Amino acid sequence: MESYRRTAAAAIAITLTSVALYPVFSGGVWFWAGAGATVIVAIAGTLTRLRRLPLAACVAGGLAGLLLYLNLAFEAGSSLVWFIPTPTSLSRLWDLAAAGIGDSAKYAPPVPELSGMVLLAAAGIGLTALLTDLIAVRLGSAAFAGLPLLLLFTEPFTLSVKRGWAGTTAVFCLAAAGYLVLLGVEGKERIKQWEQPRPGPAAVPDTRALTAAGRRVGVASVLVALFIPMLVPGLHVTRLFGGGSAGIGGSGAGIGFPSPQTQLSKELRETRATPVLQYTTTDAAPGYLQVYVLDDLTKAGWQLGPHESLVPMGPGLPTAPGLSATAPKQYETTRVTIAGGVAQDDLLALPAPYPAVDVRSQQGTLQADPSTLMVLDNGARLAGLRYTVTSWDIDPPQSALADAPAPPADVRDHDLAVPSSYDGLRGLAQSVTAGAATPYGKAVALQNWLAGGNFLYTLNAPTVTNAAQLASFLNSTHSGYCQQFSFAMAVLARLAGIPSRLAYGFTQGTEKDGTWHVTSHDAHAWPDLYFQGFGWLRFEPTPAGLDGQGTATSPGYAHQPVGSTGPVSSSPTSTVPTTAPTGGAAGNRAQTGRERQYLAEGGYGTTSRIPGAGQALGPWALAGLSLLALLIVLAVVPASVRALIRRRRWRAGTRAGDAGLARAAWLELRDELMDYGAGYFPSESPRALAARVTRELALTGPEDSAALHRVTMAAERASYSARPASGVTLRADSAIVRRAVAAAAPRRRRWRARLFPASVVVPAVLRVSQATDVFGRLNRRDHAPAS
Repeated sequence: MESYRRTAAAAIAITLTSVALYPVFSGGVWFWAGAGATVIVAIAGTLTRLRRLPLAACVAGGLAGLLLYLNLAFEAGSSLVWFIPTPTSLSRLWDLAAAGIGDSAKYAPPVPELSGMVLLAAAGIGLTALLTDLIAVRLGSAAFAGLPLLLLFTEPFTLSVKRGWAGTTAVFCLAAAGYLVLLGVEGKERIKQWEQPRPGPAAVPDTRALTAAGRRVGVASVLVALFIPMLVPGLHVTRLFGGGSAGIGGSGAGIGFPSPQTQLSKELRETRATPVLQYTTTDAAPGYLQVYVLDDLTKAGWQLGPHESLVPMGPGLPTAPGLSATAPKQYETTRVTIAGGVAQDDLLALPAPYPAVDVRSQQGTLQADPSTLMVLDNGARLAGLRYTVTSWDIDPPQSALADAPAPPADVRDHDLAVPSSYDGLRGLAQSVTAGAATPYGKAVALQNWLAGGNFLYTLNAPTVTNAAQLASFLNSTHSGYCQQFSFAMAVLARLAGIPSRLAYGFTQGTEKDGTWHVTSHDAHAWPDLYFQGFGWLRFEPTPAGLDGQGTATSPGYAHQPVGSTGPVSSSPTSTVPTTAPTGGAAGNRAQTGRERQYLAEGGYGTTSRIPGAGQALGPWALAGLSLLALLIVLAVVPASVRALIRRRRWRAGTRAGDAGLARAAWLELRDELMDYGAGYFPSESPRALAARVTRELALTGPEDSAALHRVTMAAERASYSARPASGVTLRADSAIVRRAVAAAAPRRRRWRARLFPASVVVPAVLRVSQATDVFGRLNRRDHAPAS
């Protein structure tokens, strides 16, 4: 019987912990597939423990049960009588798993629920369930069974998937609850055998008090683990309550690269800019450093789409898509050194100017994606890595962009695709670009409209990941940072008929003594738009300068089109960004003296460096505000609850007549005595209570004594007389007694009674303590009939 309970507890723990995978998939089929695998593994484990079998036999039985389940769930049609595996079904199951592995390399989370990936999820959860069941039940060590649970819980973090704080907190609590159930069941079974092994029902010791204490300790530990990092400066909660990535991106400790699945505001808001890399270049006005390119627009936002096979990086690298040999361009050479504190990147991507022609490094194996020219370095350690990039510096004239021919069919088919959920924004895209006759004019109109005065740059804005959130940003909030602005322009460009994609990386940084320094404040996102003959060109819709992201700059070709007399946008208040220079790539990088002052400090991608804007809070200030908020809540809530109880009590007494008023007055008297430390005994009669209170509190005033007498006599008559006393004056009498009791108490006790009334605090603490015993109520002993 004990093994059955532990088996059930292990299955519950696995099922609750598997919820942590929710951000990996776009639906819920994977969860039910994994839950089915967990149930089958639990049944198989129970069957193998009916007899004392070797450990290897138990493992084999669990694997066989899991295989039968997967075969039934995914290849029933090619199986014998639907569930008995055949060579054909096993071969197809193997092929489906291989397809799932291939699909997992193509899609970024949340991934579609393709059969192959659901199979992998069910198999992974099933294997974790088998390992947990084996350790917790067969080996009898529930504590060590937490290791496979931890592996399952942390899987989304290794993928750097995006997790909101509310969802992540709920998942953490579910996983912790499952683990506590497992520990509690094992501890209870061990305690039962203290007196004798395998005791009968009559000889089982009463473990309720001890198990209840254990549950309270467990719940208290979870609460401490949840809330202490929020209040103590220096304890980072990014990995637990953030977007699912450490630092800016990557999977290790320390700083990393701007992850497509991370909210950039967390890094931009940091008071101190952390060095990421430095470089020297032959370009007097360098552009941005590209890390990731997202070219697949889905209902869940921009994703890394499936790409061709990677090609070796070298002089034979394919030409940038759409870039003609006659386009005005020149070579530039950039020598990059990654900072020593940079974490390993999940995709092994390297920051590089676009479009790269050649990249040389002494470490790893350099490769590139032909369609996006993302540079990947397999096997290299990023911290301290040095490499040299040869790239094109493209500066097309505006007239040539205005005359650019239509893009080829393959670009139109892939880079103009827009899910139907974004169709509601087509009218807005057409309205903004109504004054432009060419795709280039429309592109500049979109950029100027977003970077103009209608929108506010702020880091305190929700991330945009779908059509509803984008519509809110464009039509309602009008505030955000680079993530929202770049997302918006890329989508509106497609709706306006311009191929687009989204890039993540860094701005050019700041220059000092011939070396450019890039920090975490330079993390950035921007849209790339396609023009035949010139390929993918960067645009800058994010406000820059003192009122925006400091090191963001607009390229020279993206300024006001030649021959225009006003803003291209149809919005009357739309303006060209105030930081845009009069023309030329070099002139575009020019900064005012005030801007250079701030840029020399490492950039001002955070509002803490913008004069007039709210200052970013340091960790100690945040801890102080959190503590202050907690104190305010503690000071207000108990007193408010006490006032609410008093009000509801008198209302109920009024509706119940004289007897109800008498009971309300009696309950109020007992609560007041409890609040002010006088207390009461449940066995005390009203008359005895009045005599003791009068004596101990020295209530000598005639009005006070008379009011106390009327309250206690009304309570006695309501309990023992057929006709209760009139309750007309009882509410006023209760107030008189309350003031008298308060006046008799020391000042410190009076304030404690007002702020933390014991009649509210003590029952609340008891209820919380009882709530931790929810699993204890499932004990069969508690519900057994009395003998």
